Order: sequence, then structure tokens, then C-alpha cells
Amino acid sequence: VTAYYKDIFDYVSTRSAKISSSRFSGGSFVTYVNQDYARTRGVELEYKKRIGQWFRGTASFAYSIATGKSSSPDEGALVQRGDFEESIKENYLIWDRPIQASVSASLYIPKGDDPFGTGIFEDLNFYVRGFFQSGKRYTPQLLVGVDPVNGRPIYDSDRDNLYGKIGEYWFSVDLNVEKHILFAGLDLGILIEVTNVFNALNPTIINPVTGRAYEY
Repeated sequence: VTAYYKDIFDYVSTRSAKISSSRFSGGSFVTYVNQDYARTRGVELEYKKRIGQWFRGTASFAYSIATGKSSSPDEGALVQRGDFEESIKENYLIWDRPIQASVSASLYIPKGDDPFGTGIFEDLNFYVRGFFQSGKRYTPQLLVGVDPVNGRPIYDSDRDNLYGKIGEYWFSVDLNVEKHILFAGLDLGILIEVTNVFNALNPTIINPVTGRAYEY
């Protein structure tokens, strides 16, 4: 069991700097400085089990929260251009994934221990891993009106809830099977690897109106 609370200083951010020299014109410019701040806190649980030489298993669970002033060093430049509203409080960070969990198991059948006595399953390693985590964070959109011409709804970002919502969760199961055989004096390994066994569709681009994967 591990619990942690971490302050992170000197993240890169952008700030406007004024030019005081009379030799230059333009008044101000935007530059990068190390003065942003974030913090993370959470708890992690992990359990490991081993049975002889034939079984190894691990289960882990983590819950964490990451907050800060900005999720990108370019937010300051966007504020200067008027494309983004500066916040004076901490918000959730875009990479925050509150819940992560995984389960993995490895089963090895050594030579001479084939449970069926056929020899086919000896010197065989079977590995499976399941992974689950919270979806991507996004800023929800609020319905603010309806276009009088075409009747389409008009949405605007909920600036008081920056990255305050979480999209659909991510899930996958991976599988590996490795078999060793002796052939012509050589130890040959045959590997079958299957990624995302159940073909789970994990949303990468979030529709901020629905919270689900964006679709046309």
C-alpha cells in the first residue's frame, strides 16, 4: 500500500513580457518561463501471488487526483490572444486519470509436467493481462441557445468546470502464449500474441456534449 502527496513546481508556462528599451518597438512579447504549479495525491494498492514455479499473479489498483493551474504551457499564449480565459484557481489537469486497475497472471508448465500426459502442453508459458482506467478528461459543453435560422443548438464551454468531466472508461485484455520445442538440436520458441482480445473500442477524441467518443 502506497499513499502519496506531491507538489510539482517549475512547470513551463507562457507569460507576456513588456519591452522597456526605446530601441525596440512592439510593446510586449510572449515567452516561456518555469513558474507553473501542479500537485498530485493518491493511493496505490498492489498484491502479488506466487505458487511454486508454475503460477505468478499480480493485481493492482490506484486512485489519484492531479490538479494545477494549466494543462499546457501554451495556455498563457491563448489567454493573450483572447482564445482562452485565464483561471485563478486550480483545475483538474487534462492527463488526470483517477482510477487505474490491472490484473495479470502467468502460468508456466515445465517439461515433464503436462497435466494431460501428451507432452503438447509442456514447456508452455501462458500470460494474460487485463487493464482498466478512467477515460479522458474533458470540459463539458453547456446548451446556451438555439440558432434562430436553422434551429441547431448552440453550446459553450463550462469555464467553471474546466476538465471537470471524465469520458468513457478504457479497457483491454492482452494474451500471450509461448511454446518451446526442440528441433534439430535447436530450442525453438513459438509465440502467439493477441492485443485487445475483445476488440474494446477506447475513445480517443471525446465529444464534450455527450462525453462519449466523437462520431460524425
